[in-house]
Amino acid sequence: MKKNIRINEEIISEESAAFLIAEIGLNHNKDLDLTKKMILSAKESGANAVKFQTYITENLIVDDSPAFGLFKGLELDEKQFSEISNYCKNIGMIFFSTPFCFKSVDLLERIGVPCYKVASMDVNYYDLLKYIGNTGKPIFLSTGMSSLFEIDKAVETILSAGNDNIIIMHCISKYPPENRDMNLNFISKLRAVYPDFYIGFSDHTGDSIGAIIARTLGVSVIEKHFTLDKNLSGPDHSISNSPEEFRELYLNLKKTDEALFAKIRSRGDLSIAKGARRSLCANGDLPAGTVLNSDMIKIVRPGGGVAPEYLPLFVGKTLKVNVKKNQYIELDFV
Repeated sequence: MKKNIRINEEIISEESAAFLIAEIGLNHNKDLDLTKKMILSAKESGANAVKFQTYITENLIVDDSPAFGLFKGLELDEKQFSEISNYCKNIGMIFFSTPFCFKSVDLLERIGVPCYKVASMDVNYYDLLKYIGNTGKPIFLSTGMSSLFEIDKAVETILSAGNDNIIIMHCISKYPPENRDMNLNFISKLRAVYPDFYIGFSDHTGDSIGAIIARTLGVSVIEKHFTLDKNLSGPDHSISNSPEEFRELYLNLKKTDEALFAKIRSRGDLSIAKGARRSLCANGDLPAGTVLNSDMIKIVRPGGGVAPEYLPLFVGKTLKVNVKKNQYIELDFV
C-alpha cells in the first residue's frame, strides 16, 4: 500500500478525494492585486493548492528568442513571491511553484514552499531533478513529451536523492489538446509500472471530461490552469478554467467519488433487497414427514428467507416439522 503524502494539512492517500491544483502559472500578469483575487477565487472554487512558475528568464530562454520579452515581463521576484506565499498562508491555501533553475529552487526554499512541480520540459534535466529531490519535499513530476524510459530515469534520479515523495503526472504538452491526443489509458500503464507512487493528471483541456475519466482510472491529483477572465492578456488565460468551470470540475469530482468509492453499507439498493428479492415458501400446507418436490415449493417475494439458489438442497428431503402455506421453508426444517 502506498504511503500517504502530506502537504501542509492536506493528505494525498488511497482514500482521500482528488488533490486539486489550480495552476495560475503566468496568469498573474505581474499584478499582485489580480493574483490575490485569483487565489481567493481558486480556493472558493474548490482548489486545494495554487501553483506558479518561478524562473530567471536569462536562465530559461536565450535573449534573442521572441519569447524572451514575454517571459521577462511576467517574471516575479522573491519579494513578490513572498507576498503571494504569505497571502496564501493567511487564507489557508497551499502555495507552491515550478522552479526552472537552481536559484529558483533556492528562492522557493527561502519562502518555505511545502512541495514542488517539475515541468514536462525538464523531465530529462537530471541535475535539476536531483537538486529539487534533495529538498525532501513532495514532487509533482509532469511527464508531457516523455517516453517511459525518460520517466523511469527521472524517477530514479529523484529516488537517488533519498526522496520517494513522488507524484507522477500524466500530461499532454499541447495547449489545448484534442480528445484524440489525450492518451488517458496511459494512466493505467503508469499505475502498473509505478505501483508505489500516486499518479496525477495535468489537464490542459477546456472541460472536465478528461479529468473525470482520469479520476475513474485512479489518479489522485488533478491540475488545471485557472484564470478570472479568459479574455485577459497573457499566453495562458484563454486555455484556463474560469472560476465557474473550476467549481463545476470540483463538484463533478465529488459526484464521481461518490459513485466510485461509496462503501457497501451505504449502497442505496441494499435497503430494498429484502422486499424486492424472493424466498422459498410452502405452496400449501405441508405436514411433517412430507418428501419435498419442487412443486411443493414456490419462489416468491419478499426476500428474507432462504434464497432461490438453494432450492436443490430441499428437493427429495423429508420435512421434520409442519409447514403452513406461504411460510418460509428454512434449512433446519428438513
